[in-house]
Amino acid sequence: MKKIMKVLVFMAIGLMSFTATAQFGAKGGLGFSSLLIKDNDDNLTAEFGSAGFSFHVGAGYEIDFGDQLSFEPAVLLTQKKSSFDLNTLVTFNFLYLEMPLQMKYYFLDVGDSTRLYGLGGSSLGFLLSAKRDNDKLNVGGNRNDELKLLDVGINFGAGAQFFDALNVDLSASIGVTNLSNDVMNGLKNKNSVVRLTVTYQFGE
Repeated sequence: MKKIMKVLVFMAIGLMSFTATAQFGAKGGLGFSSLLIKDNDDNLTAEFGSAGFSFHVGAGYEIDFGDQLSFEPAVLLTQKKSSFDLNTLVTFNFLYLEMPLQMKYYFLDVGDSTRLYGLGGSSLGFLLSAKRDNDKLNVGGNRNDELKLLDVGINFGAGAQFFDALNVDLSASIGVTNLSNDVMNGLKNKNSVVRLTVTYQFGE
């Protein structure tokens, strides 16, 4: 895991130093996350699940490829929660180190200070810790581990940039990785999150 995190850091540094036409940004936001738990017999999420609180904080760079198109890599610390009412309330609490890699397209100027944009891309997440209520879950690549280390998601959304510095966007991230190491009876665990992100960019 330490090797993987080192690779992430080197990738982030490389992307951030790629071009001088880039803006550094501090990021933070809130959202709602859900955990899909489904097998061939039941869809536990549909029957008993509810979305939980999510927060994220981190930083990124917006690298310009012209007036309308840009690339924005980021590194985020993200918490994701979801709950299931199984006679008693069971809560899953995950903490991820995420690296979203997104393209932004500015499609409309509103007045002199506001630009609207769409965004899309993918994200790579590393599960730092996982709990079911107060019980720690094993994370790794072995069959004895309950959850996998890596999570891959597809991101899309839209937002607005104000005064060339303040960005506010609403986005969704849909997990495509089955997080469960136990695939008996077609068991699938997948993360999804809808979140509001505020980014403040510092200069060019």
